[in-house]
Amino acid sequence: MDNEQYKKRKSRNIVLISVIVLFTAVIILWFINDNGITREGAGTIIHFTANGEIIYEADMEYIKSFESETINAVIRSSGKKPVEAEYTGVLLTSLLGDMNIDIDGIAQIVVKGMDGYMIAIAIEEIKKDNIYIAYEMNGEPLKPREKNGNGPYQLLMPDDPDSQRWCKYVCEVEVK
Repeated sequence: MDNEQYKKRKSRNIVLISVIVLFTAVIILWFINDNGITREGAGTIIHFTANGEIIYEADMEYIKSFESETINAVIRSSGKKPVEAEYTGVLLTSLLGDMNIDIDGIAQIVVKGMDGYMIAIAIEEIKKDNIYIAYEMNGEPLKPREKNGNGPYQLLMPDDPDSQRWCKYVCEVEVK
């Protein structure tokens, strides 16, 4: 084998190894981010979890069974003018209470969206009763991500002046 053939073969092997490593990394990251929650019902169900286990699956019928509230909020997005909107939703504490989750016994809650965004909420904030799971905006159901919406569920914190801790496409509420 001459020097030129050796270089070509070595180059092909490096490319092949790189592709295999990249593919393996993608698979590993997918498993890490999957968190054991099945995608069945993704977008239509909010999984409430603790210690990696699903403790409740809340669908739209369940969420709408609670007394709804109207929340007037200002949507602030980078590069856009603030827009006032009227949301309909339920208090997060109402859902947790119905699931017999004692908020005094937890440190925080992590809310996760289908897009990978997540926020941590300290228990002190939750006790203020100003965190909502919204399912309507301006009298219309929140559209899913596939239809350029923010739903079907969106976590709202109306006291957040910049809307930075709102979470679109809510799919999981993890109790810690």
